[in-house]
Amino acid sequence: MLIRLLPLVLGAVLAAGCSQAEPAAEAENTAASEPQALTAAHVADLIAADGAAHTVAVLTGPADPTGIQKVFDGMATGDAGWLALVPAIAPETDGEYAEGLNSALSQALVHNPAGVLALIPEHGSYYFICADADHETARPLVAAVTDRTLRASRDRCLQYMDADEQELEALEAA
Repeated sequence: MLIRLLPLVLGAVLAAGCSQAEPAAEAENTAASEPQALTAAHVADLIAADGAAHTVAVLTGPADPTGIQKVFDGMATGDAGWLALVPAIAPETDGEYAEGLNSALSQALVHNPAGVLALIPEHGSYYFICADADHETARPLVAAVTDRTLRASRDRCLQYMDADEQELEALEAA
């Protein structure tokens, strides 16, 4: 009798062991297949490993042509980690990507005006960042920046915010 029960017990033990392992394996596969959120640290690592030009090419390439927009969305938050990527990415963007970068920096003015003002002279355009900003929200925040090293950038940005179309043209020509 014991010999007849042994196969049934072994079968039950194996079935129980396998059925518990399957959900863990499924959970592992599901976690591995879910895309990870793109972070500033991840993009910085890519730039360090492959260079900014290659990283921007990948982020705008056929594998994920919206990848650069994820970077711009991060920059628009004004987060210091995302803004730290601007000096590397700005020289590699042109056309619509330069517009995307300037738009992100314009949006970031309301979250981190000092961080954006520090970038504009070298890596952005007062015209596209300050003139296109949400003046009602951004202007008082930009005006409140007191860092002496950012005074010239702050004042120039405020000029662009306060200018009408004719004045903007004159500022750009100067």
